[in-house]
Amino acid sequence: MSSVNPLSSTGVVPVPRPAAALRRVSLLLAGHTGRVGSKLVQLIAAERARLAAESHLELHVRCAVNRGLAVWHDPVSPWREERIPRTAGDWPALLRRFAAAPGPKLFVDCTASSEVAAHYLGCFEAGLGVVTANKIANSGSGAHYRALQSVAAHARLAYRYETTAGAALPLLAACADLRASGDQVQRVEAVLSGTLSFVFQRMNQGTAFSAAVREARDQGYAEPHPAEDLKAQDSARKLVILLREAGIALEPEQVRVHGLSPPALDGETDPERYLDGLAACDPYWAERLEACQRQDTRLVCLAQYDGRAARIGVTSVPALDAFARLGAGENLVRVWTRRYHTVPLSIAGPGAGTEVTAGGLLTDILKAATLSQRN
Repeated sequence: MSSVNPLSSTGVVPVPRPAAALRRVSLLLAGHTGRVGSKLVQLIAAERARLAAESHLELHVRCAVNRGLAVWHDPVSPWREERIPRTAGDWPALLRRFAAAPGPKLFVDCTASSEVAAHYLGCFEAGLGVVTANKIANSGSGAHYRALQSVAAHARLAYRYETTAGAALPLLAACADLRASGDQVQRVEAVLSGTLSFVFQRMNQGTAFSAAVREARDQGYAEPHPAEDLKAQDSARKLVILLREAGIALEPEQVRVHGLSPPALDGETDPERYLDGLAACDPYWAERLEACQRQDTRLVCLAQYDGRAARIGVTSVPALDAFARLGAGENLVRVWTRRYHTVPLSIAGPGAGTEVTAGGLLTDILKAATLSQRN
């Protein structure tokens, strides 16, 4: 009497498939001791078992680099490491050594450093894909932006940078998809700084301007030196990148920027002295907020593109407008296009914070790993 597998409706005993082998992707991680970099390292460790089970993928930080040290990890014996003091001129040698390692490899930039961003083309030439949260490379000259895109595409290497505008929000992917489908962006309005949305939300609750900025810094929303956020240059870089992804050629100097940083503090390099100096601005902002309360409006730092010019500055919007109701650290982007001409495409959510940025970086790393697998 033949036996029949009760789990098989055909009576044929299925042959079990062998478990897929783990595929290791080596990472060179720049800025691993910073807020975003250290959070990314924690996230990779926390997700290791799930990625192995679901994606058959192992992310191995083979080299971790900060300003003064390169730490090489042995891929076979993870507890073994080589610690090498380094200087700015060491990057070419680091990239050559990393590129010589077997298997797929990705360069991951968690810094805001122009020194690190200057080596992306070198990464591509060495056969390394790049994942970055650093805005500098893509918001510089248009010629450099186009060169990065062209070299990466020609070499069939991953170049992922979704977190350079809106942390983990899919802003750049949406703009790139619109462009790919033949749509044309005609107008943009956006709050692109999670730091400044945090500051204005706290100010609308009665917190003084200087105290709100300090709180944003202490809670990880602001850059280590808050002037980077208050000058609104961060928002300008994001707007340049966003518009470029939509197919609009824009140079950074074409964006008119009116920030919140007082001229009296220009050149102040010490973050604590800078924060102390902001107290002199508290009466000015208190007066503006009182005027908004009387008019039932709210202050926001708005990035705008009208089809011809781009600008960024503080303006008032109706209290019931979605921009006025953003939560602390949230971003909102409205995009009018040839197809979305009556009701804009709107994307909103957390636009700052180490955890969401690290999560967005991990998403980009996984997408880049998929591309390297296909290649």
